[in-house]
Amino acid sequence: MESAFLDLLRRRRSVRSYRPQTVEPEKVALILEAARLAPSACNQQPWHIVTVDRPALIREMALCAPAGTRINKWMADAPLVFVLCGRPHPLIHQAAQWIDKDCHRLDVAIAGEHMCLMATELSLGSCWIGWFSEKKIRRLLHIPPAYTILALLVAGYPDEGIRLDEPVDHDLRRKQLVEIVSWNDFRAPDAPDYHS
Repeated sequence: MESAFLDLLRRRRSVRSYRPQTVEPEKVALILEAARLAPSACNQQPWHIVTVDRPALIREMALCAPAGTRINKWMADAPLVFVLCGRPHPLIHQAAQWIDKDCHRLDVAIAGEHMCLMATELSLGSCWIGWFSEKKIRRLLHIPPAYTILALLVAGYPDEGIRLDEPVDHDLRRKQLVEIVSWNDFRAPDAPDYHS
């Protein structure tokens, strides 16, 4: 069975090299709208997204890696960075801690992946960044202490040679279903036969 959505998923890839081309405001708006439409626990929508498109500011952000590393230096030339922040609702957050769940982090991640997929739909590359100095980013962008900075999402037009219109050969890079899926019991990898 063919699926346009699966085709989109197969075309998405992490892009770490971008053309200096500015992303059109209407495309930025569509990416942000994709985040706005994301589901969240109790419909709290705990996200706040700082959209950074000033080149000098992005170059500073590229230096906000953990101490002693320059792991994010590649993002210095990217045209666009979304800073995904989350603010948990005090009561829901407290209740979630009682059951050892922190839903606002999951909610922000769902919104971020909506953004990645919309970027791919718009022929833009994207890349999640989870390894950064939260303290440095917070200070640079004046993010209030009530918000946790959960991820950076870089986006833009990929450099020449990076194709977003062709599927990635995921068979070389992803585990097979039998390695990651069980049925009704963690120890049961055999899928039921839905064709009989």
